[in-house]
Amino acid sequence: MKNKKESDMKDARIKGLLQRINFIEADMDIQKQILVAIPSHQQNDMEAVAKKIAALKQQIHDLRIEIKNTDETEYNRIISIEQAADTFRRISRDKKFVLVNTLNESGTCFITLNDGTRLDCLVTAKEENGNWTVLTLDGETKQYPSGLVKQEV
Repeated sequence: MKNKKESDMKDARIKGLLQRINFIEADMDIQKQILVAIPSHQQNDMEAVAKKIAALKQQIHDLRIEIKNTDETEYNRIISIEQAADTFRRISRDKKFVLVNTLNESGTCFITLNDGTRLDCLVTAKEENGNWTVLTLDGETKQYPSGLVKQEV
């Protein structure tokens, strides 16, 4: 019973740290927009915002280290998902998607292969030509030709 309670507490702590990171990233995005909007002759204002952005980046780094110290396995999973998301973004630049589904938005996200295998995902994206690009729950970016994926109605 103690191990489950400790595990639940660790999970709640990591979730809280991730939420803090998300809030800081949102603040950082706003600060970047502010930086771009500052007229170039206002160097002092630009420097102040740049310093704030640097401080926010440091906070994110510190929180990531805290996650790693709390649960290195979860930290590694998060890093792997982030790397796969970057790969997904790079691949997506040259594609025109007609359908995109994310686990965050819909609560369910998967594709079904013709052999009946269901692949749960964080993101699925269907191209005009019927091919699929997916980001799996394991943090892998995979591509499937249209002929391998069961067409959902």
